[in-house]
Amino acid sequence: MVEEELDETTHWLDIIMRSQMLKESRLQPLHQECCELLNIIAKSIVTTKTRMNADEIAKSNK
Repeated sequence: MVEEELDETTHWLDIIMRSQMLKESRLQPLHQECCELLNIIAKSIVTTKTRMNADEIAKSNK
């Protein structure tokens, strides 16, 4: 859910910047922060899924 919200926020920030509703200089730091958070969350999801799969394999081998 967090990943989806960050992705949507990034999308809307892109639209606002392209439409020049606000100065890009005001939005760029927010956009950058959003992209960084999106990358962190996405990597966390991958790590969690990998660990969960490893745990399931370990349990099935017992």
